[in-house]
Amino acid sequence: MNEAFAMRVTRWLRRFARRPVRGQGGFRNHESCTASRSALAWLCLLPGLAAAQPAPNRVYGLQGGAAHIAISARGGWEVRDAAGHAVAAATGPDAALRVPPGGWYRLYRDGTPFGGRFAAGHVVLVSGQSQASGLFDATWPRVGAHPAGPGDAPAPPVSAILQSCLGRAGCPAEGTRWVAPGEQLPEPLGARALLAELALLRPGIPFALADATWGGAGIADLLDPARPARGQMVRVAEAAAPASALLLLAHGTTDAMRGTPAGDYVAGVGALVALLRAAGGDPAMPALQAPLSPLRDAAGLLGSGRLADRVGLAAGEGWPFRLGLAQRRPLDPATAAHAGVIRAAQAEAARRFGLLPGGDLTGVATGADGIHWTAEGARQAAREAAAAIVQALDPGDAPGLALPQTGRTRP
Repeated sequence: MNEAFAMRVTRWLRRFARRPVRGQGGFRNHESCTASRSALAWLCLLPGLAAAQPAPNRVYGLQGGAAHIAISARGGWEVRDAAGHAVAAATGPDAALRVPPGGWYRLYRDGTPFGGRFAAGHVVLVSGQSQASGLFDATWPRVGAHPAGPGDAPAPPVSAILQSCLGRAGCPAEGTRWVAPGEQLPEPLGARALLAELALLRPGIPFALADATWGGAGIADLLDPARPARGQMVRVAEAAAPASALLLLAHGTTDAMRGTPAGDYVAGVGALVALLRAAGGDPAMPALQAPLSPLRDAAGLLGSGRLADRVGLAAGEGWPFRLGLAQRRPLDPATAAHAGVIRAAQAEAARRFGLLPGGDLTGVATGADGIHWTAEGARQAAREAAAAIVQALDPGDAPGLALPQTGRTRP
């Protein structure tokens, strides 16, 4: 029984309980009366059970060195690891179990398993537009959504990606789902590389990435309640709560093309950070910003940018250009100029709102369109982002691990 199912049954039982209970002669037999009493008993019990149902593959963010798993129903609750051994989990004053970092775990009540497997670690909200969205997709290399290759390091077995799946087959009622390594095929290169880098830098601590991105969205689009981007971001952030950190990754392309005023962009970044911090359950969570990555000239092969991308051609020198088979397509001067304005606005937003560095993306390789990252560019971005994330997270959340040289301690 998962959370969505338990809540649906709870709603049905509440409607059932509102019906007037007739006298003894109103029931056909004693079993009917007994069934009614059982339903009312379940009505009292199910809300507590629903609160204790970990969604499969969920990673709970650490709070003060432990994950807090809500349990409100009475009973003998315990946590076991994958081998079936009991895990030291104490009940706090809020009646939530304090679970140490690690996984996969299972929750048991009086010896009976409840919910899916889960882990305790760090949950990173990732927001941005197509450059960031490309981390979570493997089906469109032209816009930076590359599949992982056989030479790419695997994601750690205890890690996950939180996706929005509203309207898709098999999507839970809440509109999000947690996906473990290997469940999404082909595996997205960017997310896999980032999880692998995080595991390398913080061994023994599970990580999850929450996809709060939306391709082609300027800063105003991400904040507009009438547009789907905002709803998806909030839905994912709420499902991830309590999130450990927020990463704004390489946003700004659309605003550079639109000519968004610097002041509007700065204010928008502040509003976006406040929105996702609140939805993610921690108004003080570290927020990181990796500025807009390079916008370069595009390339065409036989007049086609798609063909240039298919063969991996980037704007530059070489025999296709010398023979006139390939052409350089200069970046629009107005976009190039305003990209500098957006990067300056991002620097001002970092200063004004206390955003931490999210990685240096100035050397990230772009593909034929001059905007989206190549596979190697995605790997570079993952390395930069991972190093920034582990520096931003509180080392106290990872007991016994080597501390980074620099970073910020959360209040």
